[in-house]
Amino acid sequence: MRRPLAIYFTVWLVSTLFFVTSVGAFEIITEEDITQNIITREMLIPTTDNFIVLYDASGSMAKEYKAGVQKLDAELQILKQQNAILPELGYNAGLYCFTPFKAYYEVQPYDRAAFGQAIDQLPNTETAGSFAGQPTPLAEGIAALDPILAKLKGKTVVFIFTDGTYTYNRVTKQRPLDVAKPLADKYNVCFYLISSASTPQAEKLLNDMAAFNECSRVVSFDAFYKNPLWGQGVLFVVDSTVEVETVTERKVVGVEVNDVNFAFDQMAIQPGDHNNLKQVAEFLQNTPNAYAVLAGFTDSKGDPEYNLKLSHMRAQSAKNYILEQSRIDPDRVVLLWYGATNFIADNDTPEGRAKNRRVEVAIGMLDD
Repeated sequence: MRRPLAIYFTVWLVSTLFFVTSVGAFEIITEEDITQNIITREMLIPTTDNFIVLYDASGSMAKEYKAGVQKLDAELQILKQQNAILPELGYNAGLYCFTPFKAYYEVQPYDRAAFGQAIDQLPNTETAGSFAGQPTPLAEGIAALDPILAKLKGKTVVFIFTDGTYTYNRVTKQRPLDVAKPLADKYNVCFYLISSASTPQAEKLLNDMAAFNECSRVVSFDAFYKNPLWGQGVLFVVDSTVEVETVTERKVVGVEVNDVNFAFDQMAIQPGDHNNLKQVAEFLQNTPNAYAVLAGFTDSKGDPEYNLKLSHMRAQSAKNYILEQSRIDPDRVVLLWYGATNFIADNDTPEGRAKNRRVEVAIGMLDD
């Protein structure tokens, strides 16, 4: 049986092997601890060539995120967590602080150890001094990416930690949207905005920036902090056709659901998938430490940008259905979308294309 991507993500994170106990639409997933990492490079398909992180050490990050933890320290924890689990798939990577702009890891081939050392050099609540009054030159930070992006080939994901506020420079007269839009038009770049916005105006700014193209998105700071899959899914997808051997000793840790399939150029959930998604909703409702990962795909027909948008709408449609059937935090349903990629069947036949028009659904478990 084909294993969905989120199960492999979970294996990568906790070094456990998942498998199913029976064949069917809704299946119990079990686990056995293993002594070595079963993820291989061949299972993982990078979805970008480069990634850049813009780190925020402005005054707004001095605010308390949760009891005893300031947002700046939580931001560092997110970066360290992501770096610890990111597979090395030939990316180029860069790490910059934009308050003010400074390179901590000039764009170069990603090396986990070296990137981790760069993270350790970033300002924290002890080394930043009285950063509580520091401005937020978000527009200038984004503008500084232009010469960096100009040297890169392929697709680039830019992660930006931001609360959607910024300090307006009356000399440069730069605003974030004014400088980000030309970059989105000129380069193959996606903005991944890790948002701690707390006002409607700030939320609108980030949503407007994410609307520049279909691959850009806004993810809440809180969701990113609680579940590392929010950061991993945008950088790679798991080959859906790879098989993993099963093991014998079993412990229930979640469920697996068959793919949700769609009619051509449609995003509506078909009646045959209602029961599957209702069971997902019920499981999430009754299992507080569980989360769902929904990954949307299309067949090969159509414009790539349109297909990316369609795969997003399909994943969102499945998420909406789950949320309608339950009373859970929406952040417990992780959305990923990839468009026309990671095919599981032949696109030269109607039957194959029907299988490729799908949302993969998988359940993971966070540590208690």
